[in-house]
Amino acid sequence: MTAAVDSRARTLKALADETFDVLVVGGGITGVGIARDAVLRGLKVALVEKLDFASGTSSKSTKLIHGGLRYLELGEIGLVFESVNERNRLMRLARHLVRPLPFLVAHFKGDRRWLVTLDVGLWLYEALCFFGGYRNHKTYRAQKTLELEPTLRREGLTGGILYYDAMTDDARLTLENALDARDLGAVIANHVRAGALLKQGDAITGVTVTDTLSGASFDVRAKVVVNATGPWSDEVRALANEAPLLKPTKGIHLVVDEQRLPARNALVMAHPKDKRVMFTIPWGLGRTAIGTTDTFFDGRPDTVEPTAADVTYLLDAANHYYPEAKLTPDDVISTWSGLRPLLKPPDAGAGASQVSREHVLVERKGFLTIAGGKLTTYRTMAAEVVDRAAKQLGVTKASATGERPIPGSVGLMESDEALEAFVKSLEGLAGSAQHAHAFVNMYGARAKAVLARCTNGGATRVDAELPWLMGQVDEAIDVELAQTLDDVLSRRLTLVLRARDQGLGVAPAIAARMAERLAWTAERTERELSAYRAVVESSRAWRRG
Repeated sequence: MTAAVDSRARTLKALADETFDVLVVGGGITGVGIARDAVLRGLKVALVEKLDFASGTSSKSTKLIHGGLRYLELGEIGLVFESVNERNRLMRLARHLVRPLPFLVAHFKGDRRWLVTLDVGLWLYEALCFFGGYRNHKTYRAQKTLELEPTLRREGLTGGILYYDAMTDDARLTLENALDARDLGAVIANHVRAGALLKQGDAITGVTVTDTLSGASFDVRAKVVVNATGPWSDEVRALANEAPLLKPTKGIHLVVDEQRLPARNALVMAHPKDKRVMFTIPWGLGRTAIGTTDTFFDGRPDTVEPTAADVTYLLDAANHYYPEAKLTPDDVISTWSGLRPLLKPPDAGAGASQVSREHVLVERKGFLTIAGGKLTTYRTMAAEVVDRAAKQLGVTKASATGERPIPGSVGLMESDEALEAFVKSLEGLAGSAQHAHAFVNMYGARAKAVLARCTNGGATRVDAELPWLMGQVDEAIDVELAQTLDDVLSRRLTLVLRARDQGLGVAPAIAARMAERLAWTAERTERELSAYRAVVESSRAWRRG
C-alpha cells in the first residue's frame, strides 16, 4: 500500500468510526471555509465532497474577488460594504492568491451612464472600505484611455475610469482552505458522496455516504450536519423533506490566446445587444478570459455545458470592444461552465442579472443549509454558519479566521515587497522570473519546497507553453489530496483551461505517474483517461451544435 493510499484509508476509517460535532457536506469554497472555521473553534469536524474540492461552482467563477460595483446600482449597500472589506482582508490573508487587478470602464457616446455618475459611484465604492483598497480610481480622457488599452475600440470613445478590485485562483483558494482545515485536525475526504440523512426523531444525526472510488458505503455520525453544496443544496434539502430555495443561473467563460486579445486591464463591457455587464480579463501565462453569461438554468447541476449561442454571445461582446481582434470560434482554446446558486427572487419576472447575490441560512435541529452568496464573502458566510452550529452545540468560542492567513501566505503577509523578494529568491530554481512568479502565485510560501521536489526526478515540463513540471503531480497526490486524473489536470494544474490541447497530450504520462503512486490497475488507469477525455469533451459541447 502506497503512502497516499494508506492516508486515504485512514481518513475513511475515521469517518466511519468517529462521531463528529460538525459534518460538512460539500467541498466548495463555503464548505471548506466552514470546516476550517469550525475546527479552529475546537470542534470535531468532518467534510465530504462527492467529486473534488472546488469541482463545482468554486472553480467556475470569473476568478474575481470584488466588491460588486454593480450591486450599488441595485441598492445592495450592505452586500457591497461586506464585499469590499472582505476583498481587502483576503488580499492580506491570501496575498499570493488574491492579487490586485486594474479594471477599466470605457465610456462611448450614447452610453446610458455618464462618466461623472460612475465617478461618484466609485467614490462611494471606495468609501465603503474607508479608502483602504489597493488604489483609488482615476478618470481619463479618450487618448489616455487608449494608452491604457491600445487595442480598445476607438470609434465614439470619450474617456474611461480605472479602478481596482482583485483576481484569484478560485480552485486554489478553496484547496488551501481545505488543506488548512485538514492540518488543524478536520477529517477531509473528496470523492465521498452523501446519500440518505440519518435521523433520530426530528433531528438529523448524520449521513450515509459512499466512497465513489471503491463503492464502499457507511454512516458518518455527527451532532450537526451542514448542507453547503451550492447548486446541489435543494437536492440535499429534499432528503430532509425541505422545500427548494434556489433559482440557479449559468455562467460561461471562454479562454483565448493573449496574442489574439492582448488585454492589459480587466475591461468592463456592456454587451452591445442587451447591455449585460461582463469582463475581458488578462489571465496571465499567455491567456485572456472572456465572461460571463448569466442565464437561468433549470436542468440538473451535473449537466452544465456551454452552447454555441453562449460562445457567440461572448465573442460578439469581445469583438465589439476590440474590433481589431476579429475573434472567431477557432480562437477558443477552452471554456468553463458553472452555476451560481442564487436564491429564488420574490419577483418571478426578475431577470437573471437582477437576482440578489445575498445568502440565506436555514436551520433545524442537527441540520443547517447555507445557500446563495458569493465567492468574495465566503469567510463571513462560513463564520455565520459555524456561529449557528456552535449555538446548537453549546459552544461560545468566536471565529478566528479573520486574522489567520491562508497557509501559502504565511510569512508573505507583511507587504507586497516581501512577496516580491520571495519570488526573486526562487528565480534560480524556477528557471526564470516569470516561472518563479507563476509558482509563487500558485503555492505561495510552499513554492520553494515544491520546486525542490521537482528538481529531483520531476523536472519534465508538462506543457511547452506553461511552467508546470511533472513533480507537481507528486505534490498534488502526496499533499493536495488529488485522487483522480481530472483532479490533477482540471484543478491542481488547470491544463484543462490553459493548455491548447486541454491536457489531452500529456494525460497518459500523468496517468501513468499517478498509477504508480496510487497503485492503480491498468483498467483503473484507462478509466481515468476515459473520464478525463469526457471532461474535455463536455467543455467542447458547444462545437457540436
